[in-house]
Amino acid sequence: MKIIKILLFQCLTLALLLASFNVYAVDQSICHSDANVVLYNKGSLKSCQLKDDYVANNIRCKNDGPVSFYDNGNLESCVLSTETTVAENKCKQEGPISFFIDGKLKSCVKPD
Repeated sequence: MKIIKILLFQCLTLALLLASFNVYAVDQSICHSDANVVLYNKGSLKSCQLKDDYVANNIRCKNDGPVSFYDNGNLESCVLSTETTVAENKCKQEGPISFFIDGKLKSCVKPD
């Protein structure tokens, strides 16, 4: 019985550990086929020009605009496709927006 409890505990610990890792990586298919695509050393997307609007964490990035990501897959910056509000800050449509690595708003252009 003691062995079963130990195995159960180890399985639960492993499951929690794996759930805490951010393994999200953005696929290069979001980029224009003729765009300059920049990758991190591990192969995840760093930056490119979008072929279509792209949505990440309720942020709609504009097609044909530049987009960049942190190496963990979080959105770093893009040009907004629509006006949006982030943490009570209104951000202008077609204005640049950027985030810290933890996803908190770094900067955006306020509407007129």
